[in-house]
Amino acid sequence: MITSSKHKTTPKLIGPSFIALQVRDLEASKTFYVEQIGLTTSPHNPPGAVVFNTVPFAIRTPMAHLDATSKLGWGVSLWIAATDADVLHAQLVERAVPILLPPADGPFGRFFVFRDPDGYAITVHTEKPKKATATLDASSGYLTFINTFSVEAENADRLVENLQKATEEIFRDQSGFISANLHVSRDRRKVVNYAQWRSKEDYAAMSKLPGIQAHMKAAAALATGFDPVDYDLRAVMLGEGE
Repeated sequence: MITSSKHKTTPKLIGPSFIALQVRDLEASKTFYVEQIGLTTSPHNPPGAVVFNTVPFAIRTPMAHLDATSKLGWGVSLWIAATDADVLHAQLVERAVPILLPPADGPFGRFFVFRDPDGYAITVHTEKPKKATATLDASSGYLTFINTFSVEAENADRLVENLQKATEEIFRDQSGFISANLHVSRDRRKVVNYAQWRSKEDYAAMSKLPGIQAHMKAAAALATGFDPVDYDLRAVMLGEGE
């Protein structure tokens, strides 16, 4: 790809952001998607269009002669995620919505295809659970707890395993636990436990639990020293495009 020298970066597509279908009868299509499919409409709609709150999706009056073809959307696959495709399929069958393809297993989980009033084929799939990710938010008021362990290089992995096991088996089930991250220095002589708790009170209550002291002693036995410090997150700065 050749880019102009005045541009410092190469632009790239990052994925679909909105879907709009051109329909013959806006009110009839709106009724179908609200009453049959279960979407809710936005209170603010541009002229000649209906925008739905539930998903980044809208219907609008035609910009072309829709009757010029016998099959709208031919060659385009439109997939919309749902909480449970099988349950929605059963509901649409009861409402006599035309089903083009019954439920099956696909690349995005269970899916089926229905036809809307204009003949568009809409594929619905069960959304896969999203993995939880740690979020740094300076306005959250969370307690940030950073414990820096000094350790002999040969004990670094054992200490990380100890801390990870304790977090998965004890800490993550305690009230107020938000997230934890474990870091090992490149020379393997430092292990850092970066954890977030909802409040100082939640952390203090956790520290008094019987099993916690045993864990702390086991972790301390693998280290030559440790430095636990409480912090308040003041600012989060991300790189351009992040």
